[in-house]
Amino acid sequence: MSKENYEILIVEDEPLIAEDISNTLESEGYSIIGIAHNAKDALDIISKHQPSIAMLDIKIDGDIDGVELAKIIKEKYSFPLMFLTSYTDKPTLQKIRELKAYGFIVKPFDDNELSLNVSLAIDKYKDESENLASLEDQKDNEYIYIKQKAGLEKVLIDDMVYAKAFDNYTEIYTSENSYMTPHTLKSVTEVLGSNFYRVHRSFVINFNQISIIASDHIILKGNFNVPMSRTYKDDILKKLPKIL
Repeated sequence: MSKENYEILIVEDEPLIAEDISNTLESEGYSIIGIAHNAKDALDIISKHQPSIAMLDIKIDGDIDGVELAKIIKEKYSFPLMFLTSYTDKPTLQKIRELKAYGFIVKPFDDNELSLNVSLAIDKYKDESENLASLEDQKDNEYIYIKQKAGLEKVLIDDMVYAKAFDNYTEIYTSENSYMTPHTLKSVTEVLGSNFYRVHRSFVINFNQISIIASDHIILKGNFNVPMSRTYKDDILKKLPKIL
């Protein structure tokens, strides 16, 4: 896909900075779908035409900051997000990690740094999308191929015990091995199929691998101990065929 086919939304409450970003990216061949100075304007633009990628300043005008705006976007849409900020404190960085942003640009930045980070974010999202599409093609089979250093490894879905989220990655565990994949836990769960259920914000289990369901955790075959939050406990109990 050529650069002009990537439509970028800029959310920045300082007009001069927003215009500078817009001019820089347009000179590189990207299309700017719009500039918003607050969360409301950003959501209005997105509701009419979803961008290919959004660049969010963390501190913006209004009651909703860039972090909260990112949470709203991630709940409703699937395009990648980048952050612009002059803040590099640990709490801010932790929030960005949790939101699995595709880029993080610290102000002040130069044109080359801006262009490079946007290009890297787009490439990363494109690679993940292509890999996920490959997994989707396998979802009706009894196995999937997972990309590892040695090549593509064939793994039986029934052998998978649970999966755990690590930032933008997910680690899938079998009784003998573990496999790190560059996909979100949500994406992996959709591929693995109907026997896999979320029991915690960071954990998905193979329902067929359950040995014991305790008050706040589940013990899986192979003596794997996985935490279970109250949010998901009722759903898991409802799926049990019989409770005596």
